Amino acid sequence: MKRTRLYIFLLLLLIFLMILDWRTGSLWISGQAFFHALFGGSAGAYHTIIWEYRLPRILTAVFVGGGLGLSGLWMQTLFKNPIVGPYVLGLGGGAGLGVAVILMLFSLESDSWISIAAAWGSIGVLLMDIYVYQRLKSPYALLIIGIMIGAFSGSVLSILSFFAPADRLQKFVFWSMGNLALGWNAGLWIIIALVISGLFVSLFYTKYFNALLIGDDYASALGANVRFLHLLLILMSGILVGTMTSFTGTLAFVGLIAPHLAYLLFRTRLYQYMIPAVFLTGAILLVTSDFIAQLPGSDYSLPVNSITALIGAPVVIRMLWKNFR
Repeated sequence: MKRTRLYIFLLLLLIFLMILDWRTGSLWISGQAFFHALFGGSAGAYHTIIWEYRLPRILTAVFVGGGLGLSGLWMQTLFKNPIVGPYVLGLGGGAGLGVAVILMLFSLESDSWISIAAAWGSIGVLLMDIYVYQRLKSPYALLIIGIMIGAFSGSVLSILSFFAPADRLQKFVFWSMGNLALGWNAGLWIIIALVISGLFVSLFYTKYFNALLIGDDYASALGANVRFLHLLLILMSGILVGTMTSFTGTLAFVGLIAPHLAYLLFRTRLYQYMIPAVFLTGAILLVTSDFIAQLPGSDYSLPVNSITALIGAPVVIRMLWKNFR
């Protein structure tokens, strides 16, 4: 019963934050104007702002935040470590490298080319991760691969940045800051479909993922194919994170701290409780970050990635202090 009340509270909090974010931006929309544009006529600037610009941005924040939370839970299950996140496999570095190459070497600056380059970079890293796991049969080798991919991509980015014109470098920096303004394009619907699919797959394999939390030997004793489960977690996280990164850029800390906050609230790591909990906490974190980034009452907006880091870094410090003191 207590958990049911917590779910209801988190859902109501998410809805409240979505409405607050919906009304916020460079133009604050009063309650009367908001509800008139929401339920009234289809003409006018307010209607265009809330339906064509702000609503898809908020839905993107909800599903990307929830998807990062799910991916963080999957990676923490794979590595049995509460302080790893969705980008531990190196997908963020691969996506960034793909975007840097397409921008700085080929001068292709359209959003479509940037998304394609980020997707191919993520796919390349995911295939490498699968190959390494198949050969070494250890998920912990993937940690080293992720670190090496980050170091390699950082080195290449430094070289490309040294020679790149200022306008292309600026474009890359803007991409790396995160962007939730996808609009009503295919990217939003792809993200929604993948997140919902991930939710259902997680629910279907709840019994075996719970067993993995205890240990691989225990999962094997229950009749689970541990290697298949490891590959499933790698694939689900890789496809989801790679897709989201290709459209929104990297969004730090959300997937790392959402499972931790969910655990603090629900005091369990069982999947049947954590799946909806991490989705809701991830969505709440990113919608809150988007609201703060809009700088209510100002004509300016901050990069959403800077806000997620501002919120997430103290939480990670607390996690480290609690686990290693």
